[in-house]
Amino acid sequence: MHTTAAAIERALQLKEGLEPGMTELQQDEDRLRMLKEAIDSLPISAGITISNLDGKIVYANDAECEMHGYQPGELLGRDARILAPPPGGPPAPRLDPARIGLWKRECLNVRKDGAEFPVQLTSTPIRSAGGRCLGVITASEDITHRKDCERRIEHLAYYDTTTHLPNRTLLMDRLHQALALARRERRTLALLFLDLDNFKDLNNTRGHEVGDKFLQEVARRLSGAVCGSDTLARLGGDEFVVVVNSEEKAAAAVAERLQALFGEPFLIDGEEIYGSTSIGIALYPGDGCDVETLFRCADAAMYQAKSHGKGGYQFFSREMNQSNMRRVALENGMRQGLARGEFFLHYQPQWELENSTTTGAEALLRWESAEFGTVCPDEFIPIAESSGFIFELGEMVLREACLMAAGWGEACRDLKVAVNISGRQFRQPDFLQTVARIVAETGVRPSSLELEFTESVIMERADNNIDSLQALKRMGVRLSIDDFGTGYSSLNYLKHFPIDAIKIDRSFIAEVTNGDDAAIADAIISMAHSLKLRVVAEGVENAAQLDFLSERRCDEAQGYYFARPMPAPDFKAFLRERVGEGARPPGGQLAKGSSRPR
Repeated sequence: MHTTAAAIERALQLKEGLEPGMTELQQDEDRLRMLKEAIDSLPISAGITISNLDGKIVYANDAECEMHGYQPGELLGRDARILAPPPGGPPAPRLDPARIGLWKRECLNVRKDGAEFPVQLTSTPIRSAGGRCLGVITASEDITHRKDCERRIEHLAYYDTTTHLPNRTLLMDRLHQALALARRERRTLALLFLDLDNFKDLNNTRGHEVGDKFLQEVARRLSGAVCGSDTLARLGGDEFVVVVNSEEKAAAAVAERLQALFGEPFLIDGEEIYGSTSIGIALYPGDGCDVETLFRCADAAMYQAKSHGKGGYQFFSREMNQSNMRRVALENGMRQGLARGEFFLHYQPQWELENSTTTGAEALLRWESAEFGTVCPDEFIPIAESSGFIFELGEMVLREACLMAAGWGEACRDLKVAVNISGRQFRQPDFLQTVARIVAETGVRPSSLELEFTESVIMERADNNIDSLQALKRMGVRLSIDDFGTGYSSLNYLKHFPIDAIKIDRSFIAEVTNGDDAAIADAIISMAHSLKLRVVAEGVENAAQLDFLSERRCDEAQGYYFARPMPAPDFKAFLRERVGEGARPPGGQLAKGSSRPR
């Protein structure tokens, strides 16, 4: 539409060709004639109409006619409202010249056969040389594809794509509402945390396709066993949650009813598969008065149920607090570990798919503890978040990554290092000052630094976050949304966030060759490109995934198929080897039909 608007603007600025001595009417008619001829000669793909002050169409280009199902010339003399009926009844038959100005809006237009479709309209007045309004010129763009993408993304925001149950985002919203209602009415609420037993074995032996079908059958049975007032959701993997308004005895009855569903085998592709689930139960207000505490207690109870032989249920008890001892020990160990230099970064290369060049790397935090051995980030990062230690840890990561990028040299000046920013970091009042200080102290080029935020982080207090993100952009750093598709990004906000890229979550790439995940990835790429955003795919592990992404013009990718995360010295050597080869991955081009990286 930007090209169309510019072309129309050029046409409206026509001044030459009006013969001196013409009457005012003749000049107006000649001006309209020249405008139509100019529009016909311009490379405009949008539909264009010109309406007079009576609202009658005096010009419609071929694109407008084709878009609405009319033959060329068939629209001339028709009321413009035949294309875009105004909501709330027809306006006055004659336009008021004093109130005509530039305006843009989205609306539903109507084709000749009566079918409605969404369009983006841009209208502006046509004025004579003396400034009189002669009519209105309107550009129409069919945005059906964009709206379809938006609807698919919106559905993705709230519902799990495999089971079509509410996802974590919708669950958290409903749970907050249920807790607020329980407080007001002074009644008990139960949170049941279900974890399928031995599901990983099923995936490993029968494959992910069978595993997904099993999850779908489990979801179907669970849905039929919960009341309409209860909430059933899939957290992810093999984890489900049920929220019920009941006391302990009734919650136990619900758990028994849910476990009874696994008494009969599941028929998957003609084969009987048996399963079971372990359930942990936490009660409000006895076990906790907030969402985080209830989840923690129910999770602890679920693990206790598994330890008793699986296939059972367990209420949370205070004795289970012993299971939190490791958490406390890890929290203390992290502080000591940072002082001892036990934390360090690995770097996973990122590739541009079109020309097969290295674009940079994502910095990934690792912890080798003298006391606990290798500690997984999925375990220690949440502890750092909740304890506040993430501020010290996050600053260390940002500084080390910037020092790494600053030392790459002129040959790698276009490469970037991506750093994940946690929610608590971003919400710190001095976060912007911290970034500016570290950039200045390390001497890194701001454009070499890309900060990654999850959807949930930037959507929390979105209006305020826009200002903070714009301040970061003014510093010159790049911005991206990490794990896109697992949270909720309001498309209205997404259009206004000053971000450069989105990263498709690895959970969609893992199964990108199946129908649902392929459609989701396709929608994300299409939507991002319509917003002029770069798209990075995470977790690429095989050639089929790469082919899919290349065919859909995904911009960048990272994953084990290209290279595993590596320590800083190895990554520097990796870059030195590739600078002389145009930073290409081993094996050369990634384009379809070319050799693949080893």
